Amino acid sequence: MSETKPPVVVCVDDDEAMLATVARCLRREPYEVRATLSASEALGWIAAEEIAVLVSDYEMPEMTGAQLAGHARRVRPETVRILLTGRRTLETAVDGINQGEIFRFLNKPFDNELLRQTVQEAIARNKELLAMSGDRERRERREALREALELEFPGISNVTRIEGMVHEVPADPWPEAALLGLVGFTKKLEN
Repeated sequence: MSETKPPVVVCVDDDEAMLATVARCLRREPYEVRATLSASEALGWIAAEEIAVLVSDYEMPEMTGAQLAGHARRVRPETVRILLTGRRTLETAVDGINQGEIFRFLNKPFDNELLRQTVQEAIARNKELLAMSGDRERRERREALREALELEFPGISNVTRIEGMVHEVPADPWPEAALLGLVGFTKKLEN
């Protein structure tokens, strides 16, 4: 998410009046608020672009909020999911947790300030998840590089140690890499 672009919050409810209330409650906050009556449309937005927070009703005809949250989690795991529900039961909670790994449940009717605070916390969590996904991508790239090197130069990632022998790693290994014919290995790889 770019620093200049505000985070996007998607609100979904099949009740037009409730949807308008949720959206109106969040409009003055420093983020872009999108509202829809369609769970499919919300899922399309989540798939197409970076959505920070999904605020969804639990009971909707097209799919439940838990099902929508589950689909959203699979499409974009860093989108933080909040469920609004008029019937806060153990079954609702278990469904939301199991399908969508819900960040928070809020009862309807909700307190406006509590909704704003919860969305603000969800945006902070989204930033944490985005940072962690960047770390994950770097780890995956590093592992892919290690595997590619191992394929091209078998044994490069496995050091056989002989008891009693001292293995020294030079302070500047790059000239030795060039002597061994390891093309493309330069000091730039340390960064």
